Amino acid sequence: MSIADVFENGERTQDKAHFRNLVMIAEADGTVDDSEKRLLDEIGSKLGLTEEQIKDIEKNPEKYQINPPSSRVERFEQIVELIQMVHVDGKVDDAEMKVLEKIAVGIGYKDLDDVDVESILALIVRGEDTDVIIQELL
Repeated sequence: MSIADVFENGERTQDKAHFRNLVMIAEADGTVDDSEKRLLDEIGSKLGLTEEQIKDIEKNPEKYQINPPSSRVERFEQIVELIQMVHVDGKVDDAEMKVLEKIAVGIGYKDLDDVDVESILALIVRGEDTDVIIQELL
């Protein structure tokens, strides 16, 4: 563990935890396909994670803990990105939905019924980005 890891701020820890959650969903069906990898890279970059951090989390997701967001908006943004990961390969797998349910509870939802998954999926299918989905549903 480096000295930087010891003094890592809460936001960076939360970003790594969120990326870990995305990796867990991508791996839930046993394979990470090209579309899932592209979305992981895109979100990892958006979060400001280094290539080294991304590779470490992808290799060792169990090393990172769920770290719930502190605000309602951040929690909703995370669930939208998690649902994007479930859908990005064009199929919604039962194993991915089970992992999504566990993560949803871990980040502060009672259960998936607490999240309007169908509306979020409909907006994703329509091609809307995370910001539009947040504006329309939150």
